[in-house]
Amino acid sequence: MSDAIQLEQKIGLEAIEWYLALSEQTDDKLLYQQWQSWLAADPQHQLAWSRIEQVNHGLNTLPTPLSRAITEKTLFKTDKSRRHVLRSLVGIAVMSGGSWVYFKNETFLLPLLADYRTGIGETRSLTLSDGTQVDMNANSAFSIAYSENQRHLTLISGDIMITTAKDTRPFLLKTDWADLKPVGTRFYVRQRDNTALLAVYEGAVDFIRGNHLPLLRVKAGQQISFNAIELGSVMSAQESMLAWQQYMLVADNMPLAEIVAQLQNYHHGWLRCDPSIADHRVSGTYPLNNIDQVLKALAATLQLELVYRTRYWITLKPQQKI
Repeated sequence: MSDAIQLEQKIGLEAIEWYLALSEQTDDKLLYQQWQSWLAADPQHQLAWSRIEQVNHGLNTLPTPLSRAITEKTLFKTDKSRRHVLRSLVGIAVMSGGSWVYFKNETFLLPLLADYRTGIGETRSLTLSDGTQVDMNANSAFSIAYSENQRHLTLISGDIMITTAKDTRPFLLKTDWADLKPVGTRFYVRQRDNTALLAVYEGAVDFIRGNHLPLLRVKAGQQISFNAIELGSVMSAQESMLAWQQYMLVADNMPLAEIVAQLQNYHHGWLRCDPSIADHRVSGTYPLNNIDQVLKALAATLQLELVYRTRYWITLKPQQKI
């Protein structure tokens, strides 16, 4: 997928977020002013908003009784739910033949359909009904399915730190490529950009894939990376990976591309680095509450150039030699 299409999709999701916020807080004057500022910041924001309005209009004019029922039960109820609104938006995109590029792939909307999610630059700590503690990094999402016999969480995207509560029901965290079964534990899972990582800080976690038998047990002080095909070697778990809980990023010989990917979760817009410098190794501690400052520091330290295509689309490139 090209950078331009990914940026379009990102702005499209921001437009949906504004739509939801304005729908749920109709009398919030400050929110309205912030939305107006967002609209004025970039012509692409205005285009995205116009498409939201097109969906709204389309739902109003759908001919079938079923489509009208969908409209009445979702977008125009006073007790709108995030899930119902978003599913309506996805549905109208499907009915329009997928011509709306933002929503051609429903998978892109899954984080917004989650039970719990955080936005760009937002972290969150919450306690589930059984007492399990979940800390969420920015731009993360998970869903929950508790019943009388089980406790299941599904990590849709992002980073979460879990401290499980004692309960007779088994606990299972589902990721795209494995099921993780904790044994009285505190553990961290990251799932982004077609790769995942598990780090265990207390207790142990059984790594399960395919045949539902534990492939291995990851113990306290250990971490592994994995994806759909590969399973990395067991390594020592690094506490520095949790620095986001203090709004910090700690890099220890980290590839520049990975740093940029982590900064992206705290930046409204699009960040990337030129492939020629993606493997540059960086060490340092950076504040996640001031991304502009971090980018300038990286550029100065590594003798790079910040290229602004728009205010929100920034690329790190090698400095051009004169």
